[in-house]
Amino acid sequence: MAMPDVYDEMFKYAQTYIKENSQYSPKVLKSSQADKKFPLITIKMLTDDIYSENLDKTDQRFNLRYEIEIYTMNIGSIAKEVIANELMKLTNDVFDEHYGMDRKTNQEAPNVDTDVYRWNMRFEAKIDENKRIYRR
Repeated sequence: MAMPDVYDEMFKYAQTYIKENSQYSPKVLKSSQADKKFPLITIKMLTDDIYSENLDKTDQRFNLRYEIEIYTMNIGSIAKEVIANELMKLTNDVFDEHYGMDRKTNQEAPNVDTDVYRWNMRFEAKIDENKRIYRR
């Protein structure tokens, strides 16, 4: 059995959910691009390595780890932190509430450009070959 391909499915769900529920029209991508439009959210898969399996490989579990970066700038009188907070909550709705992943990191991240606010989140879970997600 092979690792189930869930990254695209999860990314598309997150992209749709966040865009439809945010009042700030964020751009949601798999990686950052040269043209920086804000707010921007990147969703990267960090790992999908095997966690455990039986001898005939019919019962496998894999580690899933995603990193989400949220970048915002002030929009008129709306502070970049307020925008990031809304996007953080929507991201948490997707990965914690909908998919049941465990949030491991949820914190402000340093950024060289002080006009851009950066927030970092990491979610982890175990997944089996049937796409069943285990929180721990």
